Amino acid sequence: FTMKRILLDSGSLTDILYKPAFDQLRIPEDQLQPMKTPLVGFVGEMVHPLGSINLSVIVGTTPCQTQVHMTFLVVDTPSLYNAIIGRPGLNMMEAIVSTWHLLGKFLTRFSVGQVRGDQQVARQCYQTAIKNKGKEKALSMPNVELRGEVEPDRP
Repeated sequence: FTMKRILLDSGSLTDILYKPAFDQLRIPEDQLQPMKTPLVGFVGEMVHPLGSINLSVIVGTTPCQTQVHMTFLVVDTPSLYNAIIGRPGLNMMEAIVSTWHLLGKFLTRFSVGQVRGDQQVARQCYQTAIKNKGKEKALSMPNVELRGEVEPDRP
């Protein structure tokens, strides 16, 4: 299967596959390994994975591609993405991610492979993600100085 809308996230501590994408792969749910540990997201919400699964992932195009075996946690929660490849997957691929360039580069047997993001799709995902969030909650930052030459206190 060719999968799109994958977030390469060097800040994520795990590789995540969302339930709709898992269902489209037609893998029986009994193939999932039990997982009891909940995930904690950026804003503190807890998500309980349905389980974990080992999948073979091919990244790139011939001849500059690599194949790695990754363990994904399958979660049933709404997302704009089909999967998130976090630090474990990026380390297995020996990948470097540039968010500025929407580019990921990784080593292959023959040279350096790359995957490119689509700027329009990235913009749509971002706009959809923030569309309703700003109306529901506001992030309070009362102690933040935007400008100034004050040195922060050091412990």
